[in-house]
Amino acid sequence: MIDRQLVWSNPEVQAKLASFVLAADEVWSLQHRESPEARLFRQFAEEGHYGRRSQSLTRQGIYAVTPGGHFLGSWNTRYLPKVLEELDQALERWEQLDPQERLAGEALSVDWRWSDAYPEKGLALLVTTRDMPRDDLPETMRGEWRRTAWNQDRFWISEQELAGLRSDPKVQQSLAQRFVRVHGRDNARGQSPGYPRKAVQEARWTLVRIPADDDREVYRVQGYGAVEETGRWRINDRHDEPATHTRSFAGPMLGEIEFEGERCVRFELAWVGERQGATQYNGRADDPGPAPMGVVMTLAPAHDRVAPSMIGQYGWKRPSVEHAVPD
Repeated sequence: MIDRQLVWSNPEVQAKLASFVLAADEVWSLQHRESPEARLFRQFAEEGHYGRRSQSLTRQGIYAVTPGGHFLGSWNTRYLPKVLEELDQALERWEQLDPQERLAGEALSVDWRWSDAYPEKGLALLVTTRDMPRDDLPETMRGEWRRTAWNQDRFWISEQELAGLRSDPKVQQSLAQRFVRVHGRDNARGQSPGYPRKAVQEARWTLVRIPADDDREVYRVQGYGAVEETGRWRINDRHDEPATHTRSFAGPMLGEIEFEGERCVRFELAWVGERQGATQYNGRADDPGPAPMGVVMTLAPAHDRVAPSMIGQYGWKRPSVEHAVPD
């Protein structure tokens, strides 16, 4: 993640990006849905790095296309020289196009997506997962990106849940349960699925009000989370066969939440503990632990409307109204 940020903040890259309009979307839906926008994506993705010439099933990556979907280039790397090369080639191909080929096609209908369920009157939180410092790091990882890897996700709280957060133990328990289930997964180096409900061994938030100014309410959050699952899955990308594995994460939580009236203006929660095990695509095949890991949750920036990756486990319904509500 750090390397990727450095690439996109590089002055040369920034200068070239001035010639592009940037957009991001979730690739699984674009690969599988039967909507006009998804079909357009699959059309130009087949010309790209993971297209028909590749054995890969995913089409994730970065694509440069015209407004009408004419393919200009694609890549899936954060290696700076390669990024600069691909941007240059895409611009060269753009310059070689006939003016008509540069135009947009017909307007596309857009599917409803979970980002449309952004909780305007609830709470959007940013979750960062990273390995904690350790002395027993495998020699093969010293000096490489996995040594300092981290990842980000989102955690949403609905309007109804936010209204009961300060005073309703049932709401506190429900939110703690969901947080442990979806963010106890070890995704610091890659992807990992959330846990089923039965895997949660302990999930507890206790809010205690502490002294503050008259116009503020501040609560200390204390709790504990423990989750464990045994099952059959691969752990080394696609290079091994499914086998029986156990994964887990457990540790205490501590934080503070601050309100001004009904508005939450600060939310800080840290969950630090010991992770163990591996899942497919999470980069732990040669480093299953046990080892320390930390999860930190803070308020998301106001402009951040990215939906939680595990929102399918929230029990929220796809709404026919403006926002999702708890099931």
